[in-house]
Amino acid sequence: MAPTPSILPPALPNQPYVTVSPMAGGFITLSDKFFVHPSLPDAKRTVPSLAFLITHPGPHNTTPHGASPSDPSRPFNLMFDLGLRRAKERYPEALQRHIEGRAPYQLEPGIAAQLKAGGLDPGEVDVVMLSHVHYDHHGDPGDFVNARFVVGHGGLDVMEHGVGGKGSHQHFVPGTLPLERSSELPDPSPETQSKEQVGGGGGAKWKPLGPFPATLDYFSDGSVFVVDTPGHLPGHLNLLCRLAEHRWVMLCGDTYHDRRLLTGEREIGTWEGADGGQLCIHLDPEKARESIRRLREFEGLVGKGEVELELVAAHEEEWWERNRGKGFPGKL
Repeated sequence: MAPTPSILPPALPNQPYVTVSPMAGGFITLSDKFFVHPSLPDAKRTVPSLAFLITHPGPHNTTPHGASPSDPSRPFNLMFDLGLRRAKERYPEALQRHIEGRAPYQLEPGIAAQLKAGGLDPGEVDVVMLSHVHYDHHGDPGDFVNARFVVGHGGLDVMEHGVGGKGSHQHFVPGTLPLERSSELPDPSPETQSKEQVGGGGGAKWKPLGPFPATLDYFSDGSVFVVDTPGHLPGHLNLLCRLAEHRWVMLCGDTYHDRRLLTGEREIGTWEGADGGQLCIHLDPEKARESIRRLREFEGLVGKGEVELELVAAHEEEWWERNRGKGFPGKL
């Protein structure tokens, strides 16, 4: 087999690999007109809010924020996103109304119940990393009593103070995350990338990887890379996971909501708000377009070698239908 292209780091002599188990953290129905252009006026899709369990076998290097398993003899369990809350009543009234506008929807049973059914105690989840802090990604944090919660730079500020309206989806509830167990990754902006960013003994730094200006080697062993993907919401993150020597999966959160954006068949959609202003599902559409462009470039560069790379965003219903048989306790 051909060697790994230089865009991806080569495997270490004793390279650890992670497993990735997808789960549908509920379903909502989305109108195409809010996400892509052009679109048919009445086109809708019922989509999952995907969450992923990433399991690192060990030994465990210190993560950038000092997290480690409560029991060092077991694997490190990281959840990437938690989907929707398990019941509409667990949201405030404003978000309940928003969800009613996304019917048909299904919220139960929630991610914690799915983990229990698959044989993993939610108390053994060490870290919950959120791609971003929207209502359909933060799930039920209270079900993960021992986990540290990790968000991208600016994510905690968004959760506590919001973004000034800009649509019914931009509603945030202070106190949703347990602040005593929550932390932000550091600022990945270019002026700070040359400095040591985080503590915990790892001396980790944001570094470029292919077309992405800022990525973080999460376990300091080349198994999982946090990828800064701005545009959708402050602190938006992707997660690049090494499943085997030449096999990777990129978990893309809400970098894109429709694969036709990734292929270039559609553009990001906008709509007119109640005040006549233009709204977009992405807080910064220009940065969102650039993040999508980088994803497309990354996929093209890696695809030229003998490496298998799969990209999957949080609301890809066709992907989930093809892969639901690999859902937890299965794996990709």
